[in-house]
Amino acid sequence: MATIEEIIKWFKEQGNKTVLSNQNLSQEIIAPKAIDSAVIDNISFLNAKNKDRVPELLIKAQCKIVILESSLADKELINSIEGMSFIFSDNPKADLLLFCKKFLGFDQKIEKTEIHSSASIAESAVLGKNIIVSTNVVIGDKVEIGDNCQIGSNTVIESNTILGDNVEIGSNSVIGGVGFGYAQDELTKQYVRFPHYGRVIIHNNVSIGNNTCIDRGSLSDTIMHDGVKIDNLVHIAHNVKIGKNTLIIANAMIAGSVIIGENCWIAPSSCIRNGITIGDNVTVGLASTVTKNIGSSQTVMGSPAVSIEDFLKLREQQKFFLKE
Repeated sequence: MATIEEIIKWFKEQGNKTVLSNQNLSQEIIAPKAIDSAVIDNISFLNAKNKDRVPELLIKAQCKIVILESSLADKELINSIEGMSFIFSDNPKADLLLFCKKFLGFDQKIEKTEIHSSASIAESAVLGKNIIVSTNVVIGDKVEIGDNCQIGSNTVIESNTILGDNVEIGSNSVIGGVGFGYAQDELTKQYVRFPHYGRVIIHNNVSIGNNTCIDRGSLSDTIMHDGVKIDNLVHIAHNVKIGKNTLIIANAMIAGSVIIGENCWIAPSSCIRNGITIGDNVTVGLASTVTKNIGSSQTVMGSPAVSIEDFLKLREQQKFFLKE
């Protein structure tokens, strides 16, 4: 909790921040909230996504401090709104995050180890410093967990999995389970499980959501590199390699032996076929099905996925035939 005056002073100290201070500087701010539902003790933000609604939202707003994208700062409009203070920013969302870290203790480092009594941890597991292990967590043989990690309730971390530092795993997830790999017996024609001797290796600063499964490798390892963020309800199969700072969003399915580069965005409900290689800085659009390799710095959409340019051409052709 902090007053508007304290918040403004701190932002000024960060440098390169233009501030417009109005009355109510003693008002205490207890939490951030969306501007259309914020009240007097909230802070909010507006960025370019709201550019068509800025006048409407500011005039109706009940909060008394807003982080506003600098390009949206119309002087006449700003001056017409009484009792509201503004922090002008090139990246309001990032600055709101800074506010939460400074004044609300958001994302603070873990200061001590807390292991719930219901957790089951193998004797051979190696745990780092300052970790949180929640209710009913299972940690298998020879698991290695780094410092400042958090494991959510009912999550299972199977044997030989390695977690780096600052890893967060949500609830009800399975890390290091056996993958869906089978070979057909030539005589009986029955399918028998292919052995999975690989591991899951999760590097530093990786976040994994709830109800997510990451399978261990079969003959090689499944690897998440530094800064990877994985949403809820994601399935990542055996031998997958995911590059630094890549985001994989809810309901995505990454099949076996896929390689994904750095700084990629895999949109919700996307499906990537086994054995596919995706370069760096790639965006896979909503509900796309990737069936071919993708080079770096491309955006693909559709099922099967094609370049954004081809996707838009196909849409135009569909519209033409529908008119006919």
